[in-house]
Amino acid sequence: MALFDLDQDSLRAGIAYARPEVILAVHSRESLLEGLSEDERGRHARFRFESDRDIYLVAHALVRRLLARVTGAAPESFAFVAGEHGRPEISAPDVASAFRFNLSHTHGLVACAVTRAADIGVDVEYVERKVEVMNVATHVFSAIEVEGLEALSGEAQRERFFELWTLKEAYIKAIGKGLSAPLRAITFDPAQPDPVPVRFGAEVADDDARWCLRRFPVGATHRLALALAAERNAHIVCQEASATDFG
Repeated sequence: MALFDLDQDSLRAGIAYARPEVILAVHSRESLLEGLSEDERGRHARFRFESDRDIYLVAHALVRRLLARVTGAAPESFAFVAGEHGRPEISAPDVASAFRFNLSHTHGLVACAVTRAADIGVDVEYVERKVEVMNVATHVFSAIEVEGLEALSGEAQRERFFELWTLKEAYIKAIGKGLSAPLRAITFDPAQPDPVPVRFGAEVADDDARWCLRRFPVGATHRLALALAAERNAHIVCQEASATDFG
Protein backbone atom coordinates (compact mmCIF):
# COMPACT_ATOMS: atom_id res chain seq x y z
CA MET A 1 0.00 0.00 0.00
CA ALA A 2 1.74 3.16 -1.19
CA LEU A 3 0.30 5.48 1.45
CA PHE A 4 2.73 6.23 4.24
CA ASP A 5 5.51 4.67 6.26
CA LEU A 6 5.31 4.70 10.05
CA ASP A 7 8.99 3.86 10.17
CA GLN A 8 9.59 7.54 9.48
CA ASP A 9 10.72 9.04 12.79
CA SER A 10 8.59 12.16 12.40
CA LEU A 11 5.32 10.45 11.48
CA ARG A 12 3.14 9.84 14.52
CA ALA A 13 -0.03 8.51 12.86
CA GLY A 14 -1.57 7.74 9.50
CA ILE A 15 -5.15 7.64 8.27
CA ALA A 16 -6.28 5.81 5.16
CA TYR A 17 -9.80 6.23 3.86
CA ALA A 18 -11.62 4.59 0.98
CA ARG A 19 -14.89 4.81 -0.90
CA PRO A 20 -16.53 1.36 -1.14
CA GLU A 21 -18.04 1.98 -4.57
CA VAL A 22 -14.59 2.84 -5.96
CA ILE A 23 -12.94 -0.26 -4.52
CA LEU A 24 -15.75 -2.62 -5.53
CA ALA A 25 -15.75 -1.28 -9.08
CA VAL A 26 -12.35 -2.96 -9.44
CA HIS A 27 -12.22 -5.79 -6.90
CA SER A 28 -14.81 -8.53 -6.57
CA ARG A 29 -16.52 -9.06 -3.25
CA GLU A 30 -15.31 -12.66 -3.28
CA SER A 31 -11.66 -11.63 -3.56
CA LEU A 32 -11.94 -9.23 -0.61
CA LEU A 33 -13.84 -11.76 1.49
CA GLU A 34 -11.04 -14.29 1.05
CA GLY A 35 -8.74 -12.05 3.05
CA LEU A 36 -11.05 -11.78 6.06
CA SER A 37 -11.24 -14.11 9.04
CA GLU A 38 -14.00 -16.67 9.45
CA ASP A 39 -15.57 -14.50 12.12
CA GLU A 40 -15.49 -11.43 9.87
CA ARG A 41 -17.05 -13.35 7.01
CA GLY A 42 -19.80 -14.48 9.35
CA ARG A 43 -20.49 -10.93 10.50
CA HIS A 44 -20.48 -9.76 6.89
CA ALA A 45 -23.09 -12.34 5.93
CA ARG A 46 -25.45 -11.30 8.73
CA PHE A 47 -26.01 -7.79 7.37
CA ARG A 48 -29.46 -7.55 5.81
CA PHE A 49 -28.67 -4.97 3.13
CA GLU A 50 -25.98 -5.28 0.47
CA SER A 51 -24.88 -1.68 1.02
CA ASP A 52 -24.12 -2.44 4.67
CA ARG A 53 -22.28 -5.62 3.69
CA ASP A 54 -20.17 -3.64 1.20
CA ILE A 55 -19.22 -1.00 3.77
CA TYR A 56 -18.22 -3.66 6.30
CA LEU A 57 -16.27 -5.61 3.69
CA VAL A 58 -14.22 -2.69 2.41
CA ALA A 59 -13.65 -1.34 5.94
CA HIS A 60 -12.20 -4.59 7.24
CA ALA A 61 -10.20 -5.21 4.09
CA LEU A 62 -8.74 -1.72 4.51
CA VAL A 63 -7.75 -2.41 8.12
CA ARG A 64 -5.85 -5.54 7.14
CA ARG A 65 -4.07 -3.95 4.20
CA LEU A 66 -3.13 -0.83 6.14
CA LEU A 67 -1.76 -2.83 9.08
CA ALA A 68 0.12 -5.03 6.62
CA ARG A 69 1.63 -1.92 5.06
CA VAL A 70 2.96 -0.49 8.34
CA THR A 71 4.04 -3.77 9.99
CA GLY A 72 5.24 -5.90 7.06
CA ALA A 73 2.97 -8.79 8.11
CA ALA A 74 0.56 -10.51 5.72
CA PRO A 75 -2.97 -9.03 5.66
CA GLU A 76 -4.56 -12.37 6.51
CA SER A 77 -2.27 -12.91 9.52
CA PHE A 78 -3.98 -10.37 11.76
CA ALA A 79 -6.25 -11.41 14.62
CA PHE A 80 -8.20 -9.06 16.86
CA VAL A 81 -9.74 -9.03 20.32
CA ALA A 82 -12.34 -6.68 21.77
CA GLY A 83 -11.36 -4.43 24.66
CA GLU A 84 -13.46 -3.63 27.73
CA HIS A 85 -15.88 -1.42 25.80
CA GLY A 86 -15.67 -3.31 22.52
CA ARG A 87 -12.76 -1.46 20.91
CA PRO A 88 -10.79 -3.90 18.71
CA GLU A 89 -7.10 -4.41 19.45
CA ILE A 90 -4.44 -6.44 17.62
CA SER A 91 -3.77 -9.86 19.19
CA ALA A 92 -1.58 -11.31 16.40
CA PRO A 93 0.96 -11.37 14.86
CA ASP A 94 3.59 -10.42 17.46
CA VAL A 95 5.29 -7.98 15.05
CA ALA A 96 2.16 -5.81 15.22
CA SER A 97 1.87 -5.72 19.02
CA ALA A 98 3.28 -2.17 19.24
CA PHE A 99 0.62 -0.75 16.92
CA ARG A 100 -2.80 0.67 17.75
CA PHE A 101 -5.56 1.29 15.26
CA ASN A 102 -9.13 2.50 15.03
CA LEU A 103 -11.80 2.02 12.38
CA SER A 104 -14.82 4.07 11.35
CA HIS A 105 -17.33 3.75 8.56
CA THR A 106 -20.45 5.47 7.31
CA HIS A 107 -22.49 5.67 4.13
CA GLY A 108 -20.02 6.01 1.27
CA LEU A 109 -16.78 6.13 3.26
CA VAL A 110 -14.57 3.99 5.51
CA ALA A 111 -11.44 5.06 7.40
CA CYS A 112 -8.70 3.44 9.44
CA ALA A 113 -6.15 5.25 11.63
CA VAL A 114 -2.97 3.62 12.91
CA THR A 115 -0.14 4.65 15.22
CA ARG A 116 2.49 3.21 17.55
CA ALA A 117 1.69 2.72 21.25
CA ALA A 118 -0.75 5.61 21.68
CA ASP A 119 -4.48 6.02 22.17
CA ILE A 120 -6.11 6.79 18.83
CA GLY A 121 -9.64 7.26 17.55
CA VAL A 122 -11.11 8.20 14.18
CA ASP A 123 -14.64 9.04 13.13
CA VAL A 124 -16.25 9.64 9.74
CA GLU A 125 -19.77 10.89 9.19
CA TYR A 126 -22.06 11.30 6.19
CA VAL A 127 -23.33 14.87 6.50
CA GLU A 128 -26.36 14.43 4.24
CA ARG A 129 -28.08 11.94 6.55
CA LYS A 130 -31.23 13.03 8.32
CA VAL A 131 -30.62 14.23 11.85
CA GLU A 132 -32.47 16.50 14.26
CA VAL A 133 -29.45 18.62 15.07
CA MET A 134 -30.58 20.41 18.21
CA ASN A 135 -32.47 17.42 19.58
CA VAL A 136 -29.32 15.30 19.45
CA ALA A 137 -27.08 18.13 20.61
CA THR A 138 -28.99 18.76 23.83
CA HIS A 139 -28.43 15.13 24.86
CA VAL A 140 -24.74 14.68 24.03
CA PHE A 141 -23.10 18.11 23.68
CA SER A 142 -21.88 20.37 26.46
CA ALA A 143 -23.79 23.52 27.39
CA ILE A 144 -21.15 25.67 25.66
CA GLU A 145 -21.34 23.56 22.49
CA VAL A 146 -25.15 23.75 22.47
CA GLU A 147 -25.02 27.53 22.94
CA GLY A 148 -22.67 27.80 19.97
CA LEU A 149 -24.99 25.72 17.82
CA GLU A 150 -28.02 27.80 18.79
CA ALA A 151 -26.23 30.90 17.51
CA LEU A 152 -26.09 29.34 14.03
CA SER A 153 -28.75 28.24 11.56
CA GLY A 154 -29.17 26.28 8.35
CA GLU A 155 -26.08 24.75 6.77
CA ALA A 156 -23.73 26.55 9.16
CA GLN A 157 -25.45 24.85 12.08
CA ARG A 158 -25.33 21.41 10.44
CA GLU A 159 -21.64 21.91 9.57
CA ARG A 160 -20.80 22.80 13.19
CA PHE A 161 -22.86 19.86 14.44
CA PHE A 162 -20.92 17.32 12.39
CA GLU A 163 -17.59 18.90 13.29
CA LEU A 164 -18.47 18.51 16.97
CA TRP A 165 -19.89 15.04 16.52
CA THR A 166 -16.85 13.63 14.71
CA LEU A 167 -14.45 15.18 17.22
CA LYS A 168 -16.43 13.81 20.15
CA GLU A 169 -16.73 10.36 18.61
CA ALA A 170 -13.04 10.24 17.76
CA TYR A 171 -12.09 11.17 21.33
CA ILE A 172 -14.36 8.68 23.10
CA LYS A 173 -13.19 5.95 20.73
CA ALA A 174 -9.58 6.84 21.48
CA ILE A 175 -10.09 6.46 25.24
CA GLY A 176 -11.95 3.20 24.64
CA LYS A 177 -15.12 4.15 26.53
CA GLY A 178 -17.52 4.88 23.71
CA LEU A 179 -20.90 6.30 24.70
CA SER A 180 -20.28 5.41 28.35
CA ALA A 181 -18.03 8.51 28.54
CA PRO A 182 -19.53 11.69 30.07
CA LEU A 183 -20.13 13.35 26.70
CA ARG A 184 -21.59 16.58 28.06
CA ALA A 185 -18.46 17.18 30.15
CA ILE A 186 -16.28 17.32 27.02
CA THR A 187 -16.18 20.64 25.14
CA PHE A 188 -14.58 21.24 21.75
CA ASP A 189 -14.11 24.56 19.99
CA PRO A 190 -14.16 23.81 16.24
CA ALA A 191 -14.25 27.54 15.48
CA GLN A 192 -10.54 27.49 16.31
CA PRO A 193 -7.91 26.18 13.84
CA ASP A 194 -6.45 22.71 14.21
CA PRO A 195 -5.39 21.24 16.52
CA VAL A 196 -8.88 21.76 17.97
CA PRO A 197 -8.89 22.87 21.63
CA VAL A 198 -10.72 20.66 24.12
CA ARG A 199 -11.79 21.28 27.72
CA PHE A 200 -12.83 18.64 30.23
CA GLY A 201 -15.29 18.98 33.06
CA ALA A 202 -14.73 17.58 36.55
CA GLU A 203 -16.31 14.28 35.50
CA VAL A 204 -13.49 13.59 33.04
CA ALA A 205 -10.20 12.37 34.51
CA ASP A 206 -8.03 13.48 31.61
CA ASP A 207 -5.55 16.18 30.62
CA ASP A 208 -6.46 18.26 27.58
CA ALA A 209 -2.77 18.95 26.91
CA ARG A 210 -2.10 15.33 25.96
CA TRP A 211 -4.42 15.34 22.95
CA CYS A 212 -3.91 16.21 19.30
CA LEU A 213 -7.36 16.66 17.72
CA ARG A 214 -7.44 17.17 13.98
CA ARG A 215 -9.93 17.43 11.12
CA PHE A 216 -9.15 16.30 7.58
CA PRO A 217 -10.93 17.07 4.27
CA VAL A 218 -12.42 13.97 2.65
CA GLY A 219 -15.01 15.49 0.31
CA ALA A 220 -18.15 17.61 0.39
CA THR A 221 -20.46 14.94 1.81
CA HIS A 222 -18.28 13.56 4.61
CA ARG A 223 -16.40 14.77 7.67
CA LEU A 224 -13.43 13.06 9.36
CA ALA A 225 -11.79 13.76 12.72
CA LEU A 226 -8.89 12.15 14.56
CA ALA A 227 -8.02 12.05 18.26
CA LEU A 228 -4.44 11.08 19.06
CA ALA A 229 -2.68 11.05 22.41
CA ALA A 230 0.37 13.00 21.20
CA GLU A 231 1.91 16.43 21.06
CA ARG A 232 -0.37 19.02 19.49
CA ASN A 233 1.86 19.49 16.45
CA ALA A 234 2.18 15.75 15.80
CA HIS A 235 2.89 14.80 12.18
CA ILE A 236 -0.20 12.99 10.85
CA VAL A 237 -0.87 11.92 7.27
CA CYS A 238 -4.36 11.36 5.83
CA GLN A 239 -4.63 9.85 2.35
CA GLU A 240 -7.24 8.14 0.21
CA ALA A 241 -6.58 4.49 -0.60
CA SER A 242 -7.06 3.60 -4.25
CA ALA A 243 -8.23 0.32 -5.74
CA THR A 244 -4.61 -0.66 -6.43
CA ASP A 245 -3.87 -0.45 -2.70
CA PHE A 246 -6.23 -3.40 -2.22
CA GLY A 247 -4.05 -5.70 -4.33
